[in-house]
Amino acid sequence: MPSLILTTCGTSLLTNGGISDDLRRLLNKHANSRDWSVMPADESHTLQQHANNRQQSLLAADEQQVRRLSAELNGLLSWQQQPSTPASTQDMYLLLATDTALGQATAQSVCAWLQQQGCSATIISATGLNTASLSSFRQALSGLVKDLHEQLSSYKASGYSINFNLTGGFKGLNGFLQALATIYADNAFYLFEGSSELMLIPSLPLTLDAEQVIKQNLRAMRRLSQNLSISASECAAIPELLLFSIDQERVLSEWGELLWRNSQAKIYKQGLLPSISERIILGDAFEASTKNKNPELISIINQRIDDLAAYAESDCKLALKSLDPKQLQGSQHKSLWECDLDDHHRIFMRKDGHNFYLEKVDKALH
Repeated sequence: MPSLILTTCGTSLLTNGGISDDLRRLLNKHANSRDWSVMPADESHTLQQHANNRQQSLLAADEQQVRRLSAELNGLLSWQQQPSTPASTQDMYLLLATDTALGQATAQSVCAWLQQQGCSATIISATGLNTASLSSFRQALSGLVKDLHEQLSSYKASGYSINFNLTGGFKGLNGFLQALATIYADNAFYLFEGSSELMLIPSLPLTLDAEQVIKQNLRAMRRLSQNLSISASECAAIPELLLFSIDQERVLSEWGELLWRNSQAKIYKQGLLPSISERIILGDAFEASTKNKNPELISIINQRIDDLAAYAESDCKLALKSLDPKQLQGSQHKSLWECDLDDHHRIFMRKDGHNFYLEKVDKALH
């Protein structure tokens, strides 16, 4: 079975080994600097030169030197050498880097080393993923849940084993990833400093069943997942843990995103859901046109209704790649619009200003 290995990246490559006190102070000073350009020119040059030197050392190092230089690769090498996890040419490595110049430089070096070994490696990150601001960090985690849910679920469906390497990275991120691992990963593993043995933490034999909480607040959760506003009364009914305030607007917290992403697919397959916006009106024949459709298509229909709500409430300015609403050409169609569902089905609707009247789900017109 091929594996996807998500590795959190810190800055161990830049701090391990012998470095001067002045250089260490400089690394600490700019630990949260997002770009080299925001640093004084001389300090930026010193740190970039140090990062380049460490990358060259890493690429020329033998295995023992690699282990000493990089906590992330030390954990990966120990994991790879277990009899139960033989390497596969299909293995994929995701490197989760902080939103900092030093974090990105470290991840790029680890990525270059993996690619030098013939591995498929990609760096991912999220804006605000650093320790400069708690609110920005939590926003970054919310965005990260969306991206990881999509990627990890896709690899899982393709037969991959999902593993989290939490040897590197910083405590706040690794703590959150450990919680995420109980839902998405088959294993999480650590290699403690000075140890040669992995600590494996298998996925717990439980599922996160938040369906009751989600269903009780379904309209609000659907709107929040589309970054649409909800009323104060709807906020009051949602557990505080699932919400986060940004500029006095309530949005889903990282935990809210996690619960939503884990429950949405199941709920959306169960049947047609009502509109979440006054601008999206389901016509009398619309529900009937969805009868006897398979659960996968019903799920897509519900998602498109949500997407249309976000599009309509943006005064039709929001660009949604999955939605692609368009007016049908030809005089016989008059003011008829459509949006894609799958290769064979469309939602047909009429547009009046920024309102959409959904008429039916039917086969695509050719």
